[in-house]
Amino acid sequence: MRLAIPAALRFVENLLRKQGVPEDIARDVALHLVESDRVGYASHGVSILPGYAKALADGELDGSARPELLNDTGSLQAWHGHRGFGQFVGKQVMASAIEAARRHGHCIVTLRDSHHLGRMGHYGEQVAAAGMVFMAFTNVTHRPPMVAPFGGAQARMTTNPLCFASPLPDGRPPLIVDMATSTIALNKARVLADEGEPAPTGALIDGQGRPTTDPAVMFADPPGALLPFGGHKGYALGVVAELLAGVLSGGGTIQPEHPRGGLATNNLFALVFDPARAGAAAWQAHETGAFIDYLLSCPPQPGLGADEGVQYPGEYEARNRARHATHITLGEGGWKALADLAARLGVDGTP
Repeated sequence: MRLAIPAALRFVENLLRKQGVPEDIARDVALHLVESDRVGYASHGVSILPGYAKALADGELDGSARPELLNDTGSLQAWHGHRGFGQFVGKQVMASAIEAARRHGHCIVTLRDSHHLGRMGHYGEQVAAAGMVFMAFTNVTHRPPMVAPFGGAQARMTTNPLCFASPLPDGRPPLIVDMATSTIALNKARVLADEGEPAPTGALIDGQGRPTTDPAVMFADPPGALLPFGGHKGYALGVVAELLAGVLSGGGTIQPEHPRGGLATNNLFALVFDPARAGAAAWQAHETGAFIDYLLSCPPQPGLGADEGVQYPGEYEARNRARHATHITLGEGGWKALADLAARLGVDGTP
């Protein structure tokens, strides 16, 4: 299904407002979801809305909640998300952290108890557009674990994404690293299952701990588990993200003393840094640009096409954004679920 971007934005906003979401929150959520589809992350795009609708109906997501600043020492801010839409909560929190970094050179920011924050690279782009550097660790609570620790046959962790972002000189799109510490994200498994496509080899185990490429095992009984990327290295980074985001925010970890009945709740630990405070701006720009040029000058491996060689992190998103300047495309399964939701809510399903 091909949707023009203005029509997709109106459609998403209408779906959300029909469920009692305030206009400004609906707008930020719609912009975030549509942009996720534009840059190539359908797993965090508009196809996730039926899950959000269930969370709203079940009371796991408060569609009108706004973030609360719990503590502000200038260069350290602690926030509470009150189970509000992460795409709105996260944007507000990052805007505040950017302003604090302008005043103090940096801001360490924590956020607890936000509903699903969505594509973390979105916040990286927000920070980089302000000329700042961003580093963030996120964990997931209030749902069952879904990632097996290295060497384990059952899930004990969650996808715990990492994000890094930095502006680049000479008008280049920003450098964006946005990655789960699992081989794939759970929402990616959901999209693959909906479209009847296999998962990558080495990404999953089934409910008995056996390797598989069938993404549907994640939704079976007993469920399978995602595997950490890079073996023990990805596992270790996932542990770090769990402790930084879960403990320092006050939101908690995935350990079983906490309830697991609802949908994803995110906690965040992040650093926003103003590189201008380090001085030597001209040298920074030259050195960064020279390093990126050096990477991109590397010849491609034999057998790769002209567009399959070296990229810097963030080029994938930028190329997809340019490719989808006017429209997004949804898979058949994702569109059917959205159309069914629109019919239940009485929203015109032909954007």
